[in-house]
Formats: sequence, C-alpha cells, structure tokens
Amino acid sequence: MPYFIFIIISLMSIFSHSHADEFIPYQCEGNASFVYDQGKGTMTTLNYFGTSITIDIYHDDKQQALSALCHGLHVVQQYHYLGSNFSTYPYFTNIKTINNAPDKLHQIDPRLTELLHASIEWHQLTNGRFNIAIAPVLAVWRQARNVCLKENDCQLPMRQTLEDAAKHIDISKIILDATHNTVQMQAGMQLDLGGIAKGWMVEKVYDRLRADGITSFIINAGGNIRHFGIHPSGRQFITAIEDPLARKYNNRNGINNSVYHEYITAQDITLVSSGNYLNYFTVDGKDYHHIIDPTTLYPKRDGISVSVIMQRNTLLADVISTSLFLMPVVEAQVWLQDIGLDKDVEAIWYLDDYGNKFETAGVAKLRAQYQ
Repeated sequence: MPYFIFIIISLMSIFSHSHADEFIPYQCEGNASFVYDQGKGTMTTLNYFGTSITIDIYHDDKQQALSALCHGLHVVQQYHYLGSNFSTYPYFTNIKTINNAPDKLHQIDPRLTELLHASIEWHQLTNGRFNIAIAPVLAVWRQARNVCLKENDCQLPMRQTLEDAAKHIDISKIILDATHNTVQMQAGMQLDLGGIAKGWMVEKVYDRLRADGITSFIINAGGNIRHFGIHPSGRQFITAIEDPLARKYNNRNGINNSVYHEYITAQDITLVSSGNYLNYFTVDGKDYHHIIDPTTLYPKRDGISVSVIMQRNTLLADVISTSLFLMPVVEAQVWLQDIGLDKDVEAIWYLDDYGNKFETAGVAKLRAQYQ
C-alpha cells in the first residue's frame, strides 16, 4: 500500500492587485483548509456563498499549486463580498450596501459593474425570466417558507402581497453607468444576484488558475462544476450528475446522502444544475420551491430539474440553467436557437416524479465516452 503524506498548509497574508482592492490584505489562513499530497493540491472552504467550495489542482510544484489555490480562494472571497445581499464588508460597496439605500448613487467596483451589466442584458435575453431585481418577491416567499419550517404554519403568500412586492422589480429602473462605475435604483428596490454570482465567480476562479499556469484542475462550488485539462492518469475528468428524485426522497427521510445516475466526461466543461428538489416547503400536499418565475411571481409547477453542460460561452451557465428550468422544454429549445446557443448548450431535463427525462442530442455522445 502506498504511503500517503498529507501536508496541512498554513498560508500567510497576501495582497491583491486588482481593481478597488489593490492594497487590501487578505488571508488564506483560517478561511479554508489546504492539503497537498503527491501532486494534488486541494482547497476547501465553507465560508462563502452559503455552500461548500472545493478546488482541486493537479500540479507537481507544491508551492506553485498552493499559491494558485490561495489566489483562487481570494477570487472566491472577493466575489462573495461584492455579491452578498446579507452582509456589508469593509472596503466594499456591495449588493447589501446598495440595497440599504437603493435610491442613493453608489460608486461600485468595476467587477460589480460588469456583473450587473451582464445581469441586465440577460434579463432581456431571457424575456424577463432572469431578473436580479426580484428580491422583494423572493423575500415574501422566503418569509412564508421560514414560518412553515420553523413554526409549522404553512401557508402560501397572499397574492396581493406578491403584487405589492412586484411593484419594485422593474429592472429598467436600475440606472447603471458602466463608464463611471455607478449604480442607482428607485426606493423600495432590492437586488439578489443568487442566480448569477456563484457561476460568475467560478469562471473568474478558472481564469485566475489559468493565469497562474495551472493546466489541470476542478472547481466545485456547491454543484457548479468547472474543470480544465485532463486527469494525471491521462483520462478526461468525469463529472457525476445527482439524481434529483433520490435526493428529494432522502431529504424527506432525513438521509444525508447523494445518489448519482449520470456521468459526463469531456474536456474543459461547466456543469450546472437548477431544480426544485432541495429548497422548498409544502402546503396542502404541494411543494413550493425557491426558484420564482418573475413573470408569474410563483414557482414553476412542473419539472424537477435541468442540468446544463457547456464547453463554450460558459460564463453564464448559471443563468442559462435557471432560465431553462423556468421554461417549458419546447420553448427552451427554441429560445436557445434564438439566442444562438443551441450548439453550445447540452441539457438534461428531469420532467416529473416518475423519472421521465428529455435531453439534447449531444448528451449521448458525452455519456458514451465514459460508458
């Protein structure tokens, strides 16, 4: 049996060299665990984006690998701070800061300008199904879910309450000046980047690792999976897709276990899933999940999940997976053609509680490579 040596790394403070945080110190130590063993470095953290984030690097130079992992963690930290709508942070004007005073003119980091600009563009491209200004409506649903889960008083929000909240979700009221990096909204508006920030961050970590000369790695941010290069054994990386029905059953029965039933293998891909099987509450025997359709103000009633696989134009896989989930399958296919991404996106739709699925033609090729 081979002898494994695990080295737990304690990293010192480093300094960033980008945009508004140019001289802001940040620490890898205490914010993540770092392990290096026989050519593989791993960073794991639970401190950001409300999920587990792991970066695996395959690199023979230990110090370069660990340095790259710390740089990757720094990117995670920065986008968490910028995109958070729950907390403010020193040195940052972030989403929480903007939400606290929506009608004030805010000077923002160029990276946040880029993210908001993309979000506004994709609101138009998705015919309104992706809307970062939907936060007031999400807050109504979140309150109903919290009362149900904590107090066992399970009721749907009143329609009038949702409509009152919807008076403040007009994305055209976001005044974004990309030249001067300022943003201002109407009073009562709130932003939520939950449908884009994590996927955007993953792509920025990817860019940083590539810039550091890393040629083989996997990023997994709570199911947002991105990898580059090949495994040291010479094979392509294999990415598993969770069975949403099995996971939902396990959750209902207090079983903390995932079941995987699809395996995808290809080089340099992003895989993201959106679905109704993790965050939901039940009213009168019906489940109401957390993905709200801005065009109806309610969760989509049919469908379980959609998994999106992309090898190009991967920056917005998060947005695309959420948008596809909210659309009927036929409409989703037409929409991908209309925006010119039908050749870039492969997808698997899990349609109902009986296990029926639909997938794009290219999925079979990706699956066949492994099987």
